[in-house]
Amino acid sequence: MDVLKSTHVPSDLILEVQARGLNQYHRLERFPVRVGRALDNDIIISDPTVSPYHLLIDLDDEGSLILRNLSKENGSRLNYYPLKEARINFSRPIKPLALRLGGRRLTLMRADTPVEQTAVRKCRGLYRLLCEPVWSVVLVIAMLLAFLYENYLDTIFAKDAVYYFGNLMPYVMGSLAITLVVAGISRLSLQRWEVGAAASLASLLLLIPHSLGQLGHWLNYLVTADWPLDYILLVSNFLLVPLLLYAYIRLIHHASFFPALGVALLFSAPIIVYQASELADNLTLKKEFSGEAKFNRTLSSGDFRLKPTQSIDDYLKEMQQSLNAESSES
Repeated sequence: MDVLKSTHVPSDLILEVQARGLNQYHRLERFPVRVGRALDNDIIISDPTVSPYHLLIDLDDEGSLILRNLSKENGSRLNYYPLKEARINFSRPIKPLALRLGGRRLTLMRADTPVEQTAVRKCRGLYRLLCEPVWSVVLVIAMLLAFLYENYLDTIFAKDAVYYFGNLMPYVMGSLAITLVVAGISRLSLQRWEVGAAASLASLLLLIPHSLGQLGHWLNYLVTADWPLDYILLVSNFLLVPLLLYAYIRLIHHASFFPALGVALLFSAPIIVYQASELADNLTLKKEFSGEAKFNRTLSSGDFRLKPTQSIDDYLKEMQQSLNAESSES
């Protein structure tokens, strides 16, 4: 292979190999530098679209940088243009060079190239719910207790504890599924697991709509109208998921405003479309005849559940006493 004579020069060149989440950086100190997938290269890139010997980086006697494509399969690109061979004077300030080897992106830059500001995890205020492990535990417990209490209120007759915990399993499995999906996406993107933050996000996605629904029912009962719950559900169904995802992406993935907003809206789109369809159906049904009393569609179990659950034996005794009383009167 025809390469220039190896020269050891003081160099401040950095080759950045872009990867998922965390990029790889190689300081170029001894030339020539050969890049490819073969294990005898100076820089090895384990990407199947990269050729065994893909790119040669060398330095001539005048200090100019030479970039030469070695690949016959997928080729190389320099600043988005096909590359065969290029000579670049890197002794003067120059913008970073964008390279593409097959499907892998690289950047050739000087070591004094400014870097972005450090992304700081702002564990203050409401962000504490996502970045502190203790809050992850608190939110998971609060979510489970909320649904456990709801199951208790919705049960007419007294049941064993196993019954209530059995009804709690769908919420546990749903929360676990959301946690694993979100943590898996973070693992692919950031090369680390964010299980605590993902568990907090999953708990909030289940707990907040439930709490807002109970608040809406209570307000309906208080003002004797349907509009409080309707407005609360409108805000919850269309804004809650995008806002929580946006906060998670900004804090955990350190994304800027517009990318975080775009990703949050993208993942929320199916839920928003579904909620819009449900809203259209509900508006249509309100204009049609229904045999169900209006108050039955607004009151929750908490509005009339003022006494503990009565056992079946006590209920039968009261019914027998009432029947005996009616028989004696007649």
